[in-house]
Amino acid sequence: LDRKSYFLTTKVPAPSTTKYYDETNQYLSDDLKFLNLDQVDLMLLHFPPKTNDCATMQEQWRAMEDFYKAGKAKAIGVSNYCISSLKCIAEKATVTPAVNQVEFHIGMGPDPSGLKSYCNSKGIFLQAYSPLGDGTTELIAGPLVAGIGKAHGKSGAQVSLRWLVEHNIPLSTKSTSEKHLQEDLDIFEWSLTSDEKTQLDSATSPAGTPSFMCKAETVVV
Repeated sequence: LDRKSYFLTTKVPAPSTTKYYDETNQYLSDDLKFLNLDQVDLMLLHFPPKTNDCATMQEQWRAMEDFYKAGKAKAIGVSNYCISSLKCIAEKATVTPAVNQVEFHIGMGPDPSGLKSYCNSKGIFLQAYSPLGDGTTELIAGPLVAGIGKAHGKSGAQVSLRWLVEHNIPLSTKSTSEKHLQEDLDIFEWSLTSDEKTQLDSATSPAGTPSFMCKAETVVV
């Protein structure tokens, strides 16, 4: 498979020791060795440290910046970071995260916790994981998305993914079914009506939170 034919994103975890920079640096090095590559397209920090300590986050991000400046990643970013986490690393950052990958789907509203607005203001792409919800079929076969999908000749899942596209949210999805993967790509040549989009924006189920690790008020500086 030609390496240029695909975009490779990978993640490293938060450190488990107090050697935050060194351990993150080791994770990054090990990841490249495991992939047998000299460079990845996008490297993410999987989640903030469990302590939500600002100094720890800054040391993690310093390791990411050095990895990027060494040419080992074309871009670097974070995952499961809330606004306070992003503000923390910005205090000392020389490179702004390119991406913040978070849970984002119908039921959370078009700007959960104000995170989309904040990321937009800082030039950070907000990317959705679990775009069909987590542990639910509501965004695949529920009456709201299924009914809208029927009007367009599309599936409920396609409606859920299209909603993110119309909010300019790139998304990450997965499936073991080739048919479903093909359907996931068929979300760009049609549009939701204004009324449909309003209904989906207003939905409050299934519930979700952008970060399972932190809330805006929990970072310790």
